[in-house]
Amino acid sequence: MITVHHLTNSHSHVVLWLMEELGLPYEMVLHRRDPVTRRSPDSLRAIHPAAKAPTIEDNGLAMVESTGVLLYLLEAYGEGRLRPAPGTADAMRFYQWLTFIEGSAKGPAMQFVRLAMGQADDAMRDMIAQAAAASFGLIEAALDGAETIVPGQFTAADIQLTFFEELLEGFGQIDNWPNMKAHLARMREREAYKRAEAKGGAVDLKGLFAGTTK
Repeated sequence: MITVHHLTNSHSHVVLWLMEELGLPYEMVLHRRDPVTRRSPDSLRAIHPAAKAPTIEDNGLAMVESTGVLLYLLEAYGEGRLRPAPGTADAMRFYQWLTFIEGSAKGPAMQFVRLAMGQADDAMRDMIAQAAAASFGLIEAALDGAETIVPGQFTAADIQLTFFEELLEGFGQIDNWPNMKAHLARMREREAYKRAEAKGGAVDLKGLFAGTTK
């Protein structure tokens, strides 16, 4: 059975959600953040030296990195679900957005922590804002008039995108991107999303970043 090592209020929610969408049996091991530092505990490092969430165990191995984990689970157990058919235009869109979210878009998003903790006249502020607008704008445009990031079908890319949107919400930036904000609201209404939160705890990045964002 797959073991999902879940860190409270973290990216590992996407793996719980995927497992619930696929209806796969799994064991969840809960790891709690330090209440003061909010860092991940040493118990995660005992599973994998990267000490990251999400972490899964399967076939006697531990694996980290959310995009890799999602793709592995889809290929090993998905039976064609939550992804477009291989070799299609939609498959190209799926792979593009699944990797773009954690690549080109994630870096500028995390820079908002620097801005929140830095000085108002930080010389990098405009550059960071411009980089964010360029990356986020592509996602926002892709969602224009679409319910999902791959038009017409819910995929694991929507799962990955939802956590990205929750990051923006935690940084106080989501209102700048109405299509992403609407997508986030839709995804939170999915029953599998709710089951994942019931098991692993609510995703509250506003609370996690409280005191660090302005």
